[in-house]
Amino acid sequence: MKKILLSSFLALGIFANAQFVQNFDAGTTTPAGWTVINGGDPNGFLFGTVPAGGSVTAAQSGSNVARIVYNAAAHDDYLVTPAITVQAGVNDRLSYYVASYSSSYTENYNVMLSTTTPTAAAFTTTLKATSKAPAAWTKVTLDLTPYVGQTVYVGFHAVDTDQWYLMFDSVVNDTVPSTVPSCTTPTAPANGATDVNVRTTFTWPDASGATSYKLYLGTTPGGNEVLNGVTASSGATLTNNPPLNANTTYYYKVVPVNDIGDATGCVETSFTTGSNPYAPYCGPFTSSTPTQITPITSFTLNGVTNDSDTTATTFGSFATNESFTGTAIEVKNNLTTIPFSVTGIGIANNGWGASVFIDWNEDGDFLDAGESYFNTTATMLRTTTVTNGKATLSGNLAIPTGATLGQKRLRVKYNFTGTAINLPLTTACTDLSNGQVEDYTINYKSFLAVSDLNKADISVYPNPFKDILKISDVKGVKSITVNDMSGRAVKSLEPAAEINLSNLKEGLYIVNLKMEDGSVKTFKAIKK
Repeated sequence: MKKILLSSFLALGIFANAQFVQNFDAGTTTPAGWTVINGGDPNGFLFGTVPAGGSVTAAQSGSNVARIVYNAAAHDDYLVTPAITVQAGVNDRLSYYVASYSSSYTENYNVMLSTTTPTAAAFTTTLKATSKAPAAWTKVTLDLTPYVGQTVYVGFHAVDTDQWYLMFDSVVNDTVPSTVPSCTTPTAPANGATDVNVRTTFTWPDASGATSYKLYLGTTPGGNEVLNGVTASSGATLTNNPPLNANTTYYYKVVPVNDIGDATGCVETSFTTGSNPYAPYCGPFTSSTPTQITPITSFTLNGVTNDSDTTATTFGSFATNESFTGTAIEVKNNLTTIPFSVTGIGIANNGWGASVFIDWNEDGDFLDAGESYFNTTATMLRTTTVTNGKATLSGNLAIPTGATLGQKRLRVKYNFTGTAINLPLTTACTDLSNGQVEDYTINYKSFLAVSDLNKADISVYPNPFKDILKISDVKGVKSITVNDMSGRAVKSLEPAAEINLSNLKEGLYIVNLKMEDGSVKTFKAIKK
């Protein structure tokens, strides 16, 4: 089974020694003291959440960012800090996080400085030359010591044409500290907590003088085989992937860090996880936008439909994953493909995609050949049609040659996607952005399997037959269905001792007698 690399989602809090910290989470209007300058193009700087579907799926800090969307003509827009009166050893540097929304459309920007007014014409000094913002949150620190004693404004200058989104977050005006930070103690999971979720969130209070933190996590006191000094930002939360082991005690420590060094003597706490209902399969899942999930409302496999989140009319706070594995959906081995469809909440003018994964060899993962469907850009199942607030996608799932009979786990994922497939749809184990995942069980059975008991008290004759097929005893028979070898029903009849099949072509047919007790007696019959 392939191992999944550990990833984390981190959020910035308050820097104790900062003159100001701006993470743009107070709302969607321009923060107090800040200035937005529009260069005349239609799209200027706005404040809000990271749009779904890009390479960067969440804010670096909290929920909101400062962002500007693409424009056909070149941007000439500024996001300007409040006035900074630079003092040595107090606030003589400025740091920020920057990202391009998409790895396919990275954004050029520069950082300018004004010593007079927060106007476009006054930004004549370059602090950072024009360059591309990476498609991942990246910290940049600028030296303001040449301006000690002066009042300055710093402008983040969008300059590109027809890319996608340029985003800024966690802007901090502070100075290099003089001592290591103090310690902090984790608040969640609480020390000694039990039945902790295997995808738990780790939180702790800010430590005085800290600019980031190192996380240590192991299964023995002082252990670090799970997390060994993983760096997180101030006031961080970290969501682990893959999950922690179920029913296991973990030992956990947070060490505050700044430019001088690491805090010393920090206390280690412990907690014990509960069960994992998805084991041995990956999961449970998290969403980068948990209040903007577009749920699956209906899934149909081989003619069997399961409705879920039926009251949903738009995106909102829904479960990221749901399990419907308790009832197996029957699939017979006379099929070469399995038809399916998935319907989910959709937002107009966006693309919606679905991918499916089936553990055909029952080894506890979805990593083998033939177990992934519609999970690449070339094979993507996508629609932009949204009717009454919902999008529907349909397809067929090829059954691998040599698939053995038995119960198989099926996973369907539904998520926003552009014309290049969105990351959550590419693997069975990738977390969601604004979509949902559902798990099901397939009962893969033999189409022609009929027990001796099934045939003992009833027979069909003559066999082969020409036009009329006789049934020896129709007592207890509720209905009769005749299927061809593809599994398609070609005749449905009321119970009768003789059934007329003269309109059928020559060939092999399956006669199903549905009994009043719910059982089905199945016979092969050849029409000549």
